Amino acid sequence: MASANEISSLPTQEERIAARRKRAENKIRLEKEELEGKKTQKDVVEEEISLGKQQVGTSTAVLERIRTETWDELTDIRVKFDDQENQRRIVEENNRLDRYETLQIEAVTSGRKNAAIEMKWADLLNMDIPQELNDQLEFQKKACKQIIDTKERRISDFQLELRNKDEEYVKMLKQQSTDITNIITKMREQYHTMRRHYEQQLEDIENAFEQERSDLLAKNKAEIDALFEKRRQMEETEFLERRQERERGFQEQIEELRTHFADDYNKCKIALEKGIQQLEQHHEKMMATYQLNKEKLGYNLQVLTERNKEHTAIQSTYKNRLNKLRETLNTLMSRYNTLDQKYKHQNAELTEEYKRLTRQFKDLQEKYQHFEQADDKKFREVWDMNAQEVRELIDKVLEADKLLHEQQLGHIWERPKQEQLELELETFSESGTATGKSTAIESAEMAQSASGKYSAAKVKKVLDLIKEETQFLLDMKVKEQILSLPQEQRDVLQIDAILRTIGVDSQEDIDLLVSIFYHGQDEDDESLMVDPDDVLQVLKEFIQEKENLKIQDVAPDKKKKGRATNLNSESDADKKARRRREERKFWERMGHVIPDMNLRVWKALDKFLLKYYDLLQKRSKAIDSAVNMQRQNEELKHLLDQYLGSKVNEELQVPPTHVIRVVSGP
Repeated sequence: MASANEISSLPTQEERIAARRKRAENKIRLEKEELEGKKTQKDVVEEEISLGKQQVGTSTAVLERIRTETWDELTDIRVKFDDQENQRRIVEENNRLDRYETLQIEAVTSGRKNAAIEMKWADLLNMDIPQELNDQLEFQKKACKQIIDTKERRISDFQLELRNKDEEYVKMLKQQSTDITNIITKMREQYHTMRRHYEQQLEDIENAFEQERSDLLAKNKAEIDALFEKRRQMEETEFLERRQERERGFQEQIEELRTHFADDYNKCKIALEKGIQQLEQHHEKMMATYQLNKEKLGYNLQVLTERNKEHTAIQSTYKNRLNKLRETLNTLMSRYNTLDQKYKHQNAELTEEYKRLTRQFKDLQEKYQHFEQADDKKFREVWDMNAQEVRELIDKVLEADKLLHEQQLGHIWERPKQEQLELELETFSESGTATGKSTAIESAEMAQSASGKYSAAKVKKVLDLIKEETQFLLDMKVKEQILSLPQEQRDVLQIDAILRTIGVDSQEDIDLLVSIFYHGQDEDDESLMVDPDDVLQVLKEFIQEKENLKIQDVAPDKKKKGRATNLNSESDADKKARRRREERKFWERMGHVIPDMNLRVWKALDKFLLKYYDLLQKRSKAIDSAVNMQRQNEELKHLLDQYLGSKVNEELQVPPTHVIRVVSGP
């Protein structure tokens, strides 16, 4: 039967449960045998536990205890925070109940005061003395003012409580940040502690197995030496044979024990060496990271040192230049003093002239705005009239096309894809100009025309994520402007406004933005791993990186602005000319609502319908001729019947009927 120490030294919980269950079954069986009168003898044979197993059990218990202690240290912080949160919620609930009770009391008190004031209003109507009426009105005013003051005090109390809540929230965020920092510090310390204890226990287990092996070898050697000594003393052959048999049995037992303990030792050693290898790999990885950071910092130090030397040389050059410029400044100052008096008089005259021209310009500008508004109103009225007429004509043309296909040709009519024309018609009709639409189209073309080093799919994913997470960057004017636009143009305008807000002005900025979002990923990996909550932090990194690049790239020659700057600096005349061109193209597209294929069908149908009409005319004339001939035949038949039935034929020698029978007989 296994002892309690042996059961507790087993490595896994399942083995310990099985051993306890077996011990309980043996105990029950022995008690049952004693009750039945059977004599049982307990031969308690205490098996000697090997030194290696004892050390393994001890090491396992030590490591489990250390792991439990480290876990308790980590959970203490969470328990402390939970306790603080519970206390805060209890206090908050008590405050809420107090507020609720105060509000109820305030509502009852205010209701009573309001009822008292309302009751006094009826009495005031019956008063005839002005002095008393004035006194009562003053009293009513004071009562109303008291009620209002009570309400304002309650409002100020609630506002103060709201400010306290905000301060409490900030303190809670700081406390959480401190707790997280403590948890990370403790986890790092626990990692190093566990690693040190694992190494120590592994070394103790190895020493225990080596000691056990040496003791076992010494014991076996002593037994063998004793057996050899006994062999020299024995002379009988039978005894020698039995001794040899026993020796072979002992040898087999020794080999079995060696194999058994060697397997256990190898398994334990392999498991511990695997853990050491994993820790060493992690250590090497961290050392490589630290070495890389060290090299980067060294390189940055060298770059800054070289720049410091260059700046020192430039500074000395600028000092010499400053001395020369000071001399030039002294010369120019004397010249400036002489010219200053001269130009002051001219400046006064020009200022008066400027003021006069400014007044004239403002008058002219007001007149221009008046006429421009009148022209815009007339243009808008004409535009709406033409737009309505275009809608009616489009409906008539589509209805005619439907009738021709279904009634004349017998085909299934499919409505042409004129949704884009209708969309443009609505857009132009709502605004009267194409300024917003053209700006959106040009922004989209600007974003698509420049080819960067990243694929369109990556750029689209980054722009979509920025658009979803930075809606608050859009001002109210842009939001109102995009409400009347379709979804595609709305997305383009939103992305364009957000990119201008964060400072994206060129294709290089877009490439830098995409590279920061895909930092740490493979070039072939198009899946975006950035969490939506980290978008603002990534944008801050982009702005900081762009500022660093500007500082590093200081030069007298500035790069040219992109197409977006050219669009913003576009003059009013160019905008009007571009608007007129787009309006002209728009009306041209309105005249081609029917596809060319349907127009060709119309022409072919018209050609064949004309031929069919000519054929019908010929058939009508032929039918009229046949009807006339049939009528004439009927008249001739009637006359012939009259001639044949006349009594004059009986007086003839050869009647016409006889001639007809003779002619028609054969």
